[in-house]
Amino acid sequence: MEKAKRKEMQMYDIPVVAKFKAPLYVAWEITHRCNANCMHCYSNSSSHANCDFDLSTKEGIEVIDQLADAGVLVLAFSGGEPLLRLDWHELVDHAINKGLNVNIGTNGSSVTKKIADEIKRIGIKSVTVSIDSHKADVHDNFRQLDGLHEKALNAIKLFVERRVRVVVGFTPTRLNWEDGKEVIELAHTIEADAVNLSEYVPAGRGGLALALRPEELHKVLLDWINFREEYKGKMEIMWHDCRVGLLVPEGEKRNYVGCGAGRLVARICPDGTVTPCVFLSTSIGSFRKETFQDMWLKSSLLRQFREREKRFDGNCKDCEHLQSCGGCRAVAYAYSGGNPLAGDPHCWIKLAQPNNVENLLEGESLPI
Repeated sequence: MEKAKRKEMQMYDIPVVAKFKAPLYVAWEITHRCNANCMHCYSNSSSHANCDFDLSTKEGIEVIDQLADAGVLVLAFSGGEPLLRLDWHELVDHAINKGLNVNIGTNGSSVTKKIADEIKRIGIKSVTVSIDSHKADVHDNFRQLDGLHEKALNAIKLFVERRVRVVVGFTPTRLNWEDGKEVIELAHTIEADAVNLSEYVPAGRGGLALALRPEELHKVLLDWINFREEYKGKMEIMWHDCRVGLLVPEGEKRNYVGCGAGRLVARICPDGTVTPCVFLSTSIGSFRKETFQDMWLKSSLLRQFREREKRFDGNCKDCEHLQSCGGCRAVAYAYSGGNPLAGDPHCWIKLAQPNNVENLLEGESLPI
């Protein structure tokens, strides 16, 4: 037994473990129940989602304790629509008391004055409200819920009135990618604190038809870098895309490590399954079977994500930007039919034809 333990420790050498000893950010889908039916939903959430195997309140409290003990800084409560889970406030309150910075991601439909007051009282760090277009019909059609655009805007206004930091979330797809500028203008008009761009990944309900071509994604990112300068001092412009580090001014590049899957971020599914990021369904373990630190530190898949060198295939394999970008592992998984170590077909620097595209999964087959 002792010999086996020594061998295991040799596998997970100190430098790699020390560098990524805990994720900075964990997204926890506390439910897959949702009143919308978004075309691009990576978790396949819906009003008829099966919640029989979701973690209980007690289990959720234990999860939060483990994340805090591991050194996680930010815990984002998401879904589905997290505000539809009856004990959301109890879980959030415990996370804040454990010293975690808490964010809630919502479609805005459930935000009333009472809910906004509760969020303010508890001390939530920020709330993200999704806006897919400045046009109400585009937004509502995209999320398959009439009147949602108006409710989302109203939710933002309620948070602004209470001085709760509110971030507008925007995901560019073939249906709305040219609406980004107008979404930013709308967010500024209603006094949101920030707008965050999140890359669309063909996962869950979303398929290839919604994905931007590499040159279009490139243009979107360049536009958002320019928007950041334009709105400097007025509103924060942010992004979540592993390739942005290739485009920012030289002095900023050292701050980017590229794809954060298994390095800076992790995802928890409603049943306690843990995956490397919100868009990647590959399980690295479950809270019902092992501790978070064991999953995070001993996963062979995460080790490969962290090392990158000689681990990735396709156009990422010998790329000079391997350490500063690494390609999106979730995009690689989606286009290859299930290989998270494949090349990245969304890259505009080294164009690549998707591998095994005929085997593209219809859905992410979330492990729940």
